[in-house]
Amino acid sequence: MNKGSRKSPVVPALVAALLLGFSGFCWQLLSQQQQAHNLNEAAEVVLNRINSDSVYLLGRENANDSNVQQRLGQLSIVLDTFVRTIRSDPEVEQAPLSQDLLRDLDAYLMDLAKLHAMEMAIEYIAQPFQHQLQKVRESAPPDSELHLDVNELAQLINYLQHSSDSNEQQQLVLLQRSLTARYGALPEVITLVKLSEDFSRQVMAYHTLRYRLIDMHVIESLVRWKLDKLERASSLMNRFYLIVLAGALICFALVAYTLWRRNQKLSELSRQTGLLAQAKSDFLANMSHEIRTPMNAIIGFSSLALQTELDQQQRDYLGKIKSSSDTLLLLINDILDLTKVESGKLTLEEIDFDLSEQLDSLAGMFADLAERKHVEVIIRKSPEVPVFLRGDPLRLGQVLVNLVNNAIKFTERGEVEVSIELANPHPMRIRFSVRDTGIGIAEEKLAQLFQAFTQLEAGNTRKYGGSGLGLNISQRLVELMGGRITVQSKPGVGSLFQFEIPIAQAVYGVAGRKVFFENQPMVMVMDDNELVLDLARDILTRAGVRVVPVNSLSRGRQLLCEEGQNLRLAILDWRMGQEDGLDLALEMYQHSQWRRIPILMISAWAREGLHARMDSMGLTHFLPKPMTENALLAKVDELLNGSSYELNLRKAEVQGDQQHFKSLLQGTRVLLAEDNRVNQQLIIEYLRRVDAQVCVVSNGREAVERVSEQPFDVILMDLQMPVLDGLDATRQIRKMVDKHDVPIIALTASAMPGDKERCLGVGMNGYVTKPVSKLDLYNNLLQWVKPQGVEQAGLMEVKPPDLMGLLDLDDALKRLEQDKEALQILFKLFMSEHKDDLWEIRSALRRQQPEIASKLLHTLKGVSANISASRLQVVAGDLEWRLRQNEVLSETDLEQLQQVFSQTREEVSHFLLTGEQHESSYNPYSIGDDHMSQ
Repeated sequence: MNKGSRKSPVVPALVAALLLGFSGFCWQLLSQQQQAHNLNEAAEVVLNRINSDSVYLLGRENANDSNVQQRLGQLSIVLDTFVRTIRSDPEVEQAPLSQDLLRDLDAYLMDLAKLHAMEMAIEYIAQPFQHQLQKVRESAPPDSELHLDVNELAQLINYLQHSSDSNEQQQLVLLQRSLTARYGALPEVITLVKLSEDFSRQVMAYHTLRYRLIDMHVIESLVRWKLDKLERASSLMNRFYLIVLAGALICFALVAYTLWRRNQKLSELSRQTGLLAQAKSDFLANMSHEIRTPMNAIIGFSSLALQTELDQQQRDYLGKIKSSSDTLLLLINDILDLTKVESGKLTLEEIDFDLSEQLDSLAGMFADLAERKHVEVIIRKSPEVPVFLRGDPLRLGQVLVNLVNNAIKFTERGEVEVSIELANPHPMRIRFSVRDTGIGIAEEKLAQLFQAFTQLEAGNTRKYGGSGLGLNISQRLVELMGGRITVQSKPGVGSLFQFEIPIAQAVYGVAGRKVFFENQPMVMVMDDNELVLDLARDILTRAGVRVVPVNSLSRGRQLLCEEGQNLRLAILDWRMGQEDGLDLALEMYQHSQWRRIPILMISAWAREGLHARMDSMGLTHFLPKPMTENALLAKVDELLNGSSYELNLRKAEVQGDQQHFKSLLQGTRVLLAEDNRVNQQLIIEYLRRVDAQVCVVSNGREAVERVSEQPFDVILMDLQMPVLDGLDATRQIRKMVDKHDVPIIALTASAMPGDKERCLGVGMNGYVTKPVSKLDLYNNLLQWVKPQGVEQAGLMEVKPPDLMGLLDLDDALKRLEQDKEALQILFKLFMSEHKDDLWEIRSALRRQQPEIASKLLHTLKGVSANISASRLQVVAGDLEWRLRQNEVLSETDLEQLQQVFSQTREEVSHFLLTGEQHESSYNPYSIGDDHMSQ
């Protein structure tokens, strides 16, 4: 490890050195190219200057022209500068063209210097020549021959200055000789002739040198040198491009090699991570199985025991066992949910649900915890928030449970307030808030709040407990719903957790039962918590109640004295700081006028002690905190109007469901493959209650043998069993020719992502996780087992569906113990909740979704059984079974279902309006006779 760490800096250093060397070489090439380019441009300037000056010299014949002198001087300066530039080139010594150019330039510069000297000499001779010429002209008579010859001499000299014509030169030589011969005796003439000869020689030499410069022999070497520099600059640039391209290719190859190596390492890491993830999944699956197997027995048998006759202490012990088991199950589910979220396999449902029911469940769940902590929980829902929503109630409830549980757990005194408000109406977004007055969270700890398996302080962990998973899972669930949990907290003051999620109103939800009180009855509400008073006042005021809130016993006594004769109900909190609400209740009981006022006691804690005192005083009405709108209105309605709607509703549902499952599963032949004796006993007890016939085996080999020997309607198969596990046993059963289609339902404690797919992949039909819920077991059996009633109905020729009764009121009342009010509630629910069932079934079939249509038919079948609508139950059950067998329903089938459904609704509607049944509604032959007569 240390050796690798010592070598690790070498590679970056080597790469850096190579990059620096490559950059230096490229910079050198660019410098050389730029220098060659600069020399080429300098040569271009010199060449243009020589050309322009040569043309100028050619056009000016006067050697004494001042502009010529100036241009020659500037040209000499330019050439000197250019020569210094060439000599500064480090390669000049090894370049023959540069040496030749320098020699030509030196010679050119010498000629320019000579030309300048000749110009000075001509100017020097021109003055005495003109002076002598003027002198001879003055001495000779104007008309004399000498005067004419002197003028001709001056004219030829002037021509010679502008041109080097050979004829003029010869004429000038002849004239000089003639003057010498004819006027040799005159010294002035001889002097003039000599001066003209010197002057003419200088001018002729000047013209000769000027023409030699104009011939521009130096340009040839300069052009060759310029072309050489141009080619060198182009060559260097090409080399630079090639080297850069080669460097880019090398870098690309190095990067590709590095990425390949990195990919190899990442692939290896991914493989190892996959192995670790698989190991973690296997570990969680095994632990889940090992924990859920005994928990299945603990939860199941404690639930069964709680349904027997028990004394208060036994019921308390069993209740605590079940509560602790549920807490442990919640922890296991949190761990599995985290695994599902990390693997991306957690999906959200999209179903209609009742928000009020969610809040009622939340209130009941935390009543005991709030009582133990002496913390008051307040649940407030804004009236703007719709009651029926569409989303995932399970996951929403899971988030609220985690937030409220944390709020109560970390609050030693004060209250926890749950608020539901409408954040935005269009599109609808609902804000959920959980505020507490607990220990608070330091600002620097907020960043760690939503990390998995993280507790903010070790002290908190030891004192309050917890796995550190709840908030992490809640944040991920809220993000899946389209929101994010935010938190505001101050140590010692409390915390506020909030999240907003987009949510829609229920598609098929109904308004529900609205409670409203006529004539504005006066109700006194006494509580020392202003938030509770505000909540109760808001709920009851919207229901038509005139609420008078009081926050002390003295104010309550005063109100009783003033308005005692008008009060219809007194809602009293038990513990109000140092005061006791039962003291006022006792005073009301002992007062002759106040005794008639019904009393509803409310409390958040110590309910057992409260109940004992209430029993001694003859008080029977109690509402636990936290209060929800449904619970408060139901209790007030019961006290003011004598209604027990909620009680009758639960009674009707429980009795209806029990009879429904028993009627559909009675006589079902079930093979139970389970190696755990305790789980065997629990599931046998569940199946015994619906009169199913159970055969039990302890391993997969015995299950295969038993299936080959006798027929079964369904097989409950545990996955992990000795000798032969459930998956291999399923594979062997599916190979049997006559038993390949028997429904097999997985019954296991394994609940990891992918387990369900493995079960279905080997040919299983359903999947139930432990701890096994009685309702889950019954519903899974009904999903794959054809009800016995349907088979028998198919065999009875005297009662086909067309001849069966629409509604059997006697049977329905018998199952509900002659409770007509409960039956009316079931009928109202059937009319309101299931009015669109046929449209939904047709819509699902049009969308090529038979599984949804099958579920809808299954629900309709169960509802029909609850209200004893035999004909609709049989038709819906038969169509459900045919869809399970992958049959295609015809329009005739749907029309028959529509006809029976409409007739049943008409019969139910008639009963709700008149309280009576049509005479022919249950005559098995009247409808058939009518049908046959048509």
